[in-house]
Amino acid sequence: MGKAAFTIIELLVVLAIIAILAAFSVVSFHHVLEDRNRKQAKVELEALRTALVSYRSDYGGYPKCPQEICTPGECLFLSLAGFHNEKGGLQLPPYRPLVPPSIFGYDLSSFDAAEIPNVTHNEGKSLMLWLSQTLDKDVAFLDPWGSEYVYEFPREDGEKGYLLFSMGPDGKTGEGFDEDDIK
Repeated sequence: MGKAAFTIIELLVVLAIIAILAAFSVVSFHHVLEDRNRKQAKVELEALRTALVSYRSDYGGYPKCPQEICTPGECLFLSLAGFHNEKGGLQLPPYRPLVPPSIFGYDLSSFDAAEIPNVTHNEGKSLMLWLSQTLDKDVAFLDPWGSEYVYEFPREDGEKGYLLFSMGPDGKTGEGFDEDDIK
């Protein structure tokens, strides 16, 4: 009687089945992760939209940087985090943030107001550098895919209101909110 053993073909079949199951698991995990990221982006966009409504209610308009020192994304962050005042100038110490810092993973209580650099130095860029180092992140709201949320006010297309959206996982398409979504 011969020894019972697997043939090379049986081993290859078992390995192929394991590889197919592993591939299905990876694809399923990718879909779960992508679905989670989309849901997170919707929550973040809703929080930003709500903060924009509060900002408009408090200051009579949407965030803008009249001196055009900062990018639209930096302007949105600085305004909703309390570092821009109603005229679009820097506010130090900052106002109360209008967007919950915990949603975007930053903590404004971690800085010491005595360490804030002179805002007139280097056209305000020293403040941006200090703030990004203090927050340990970009001075912008980032979507779950690591891209900056797109904020446009005033709108380039001449329409009223603002545009706010994420470019999505591919960085090319967007889904978001504009003022028309406010009911």
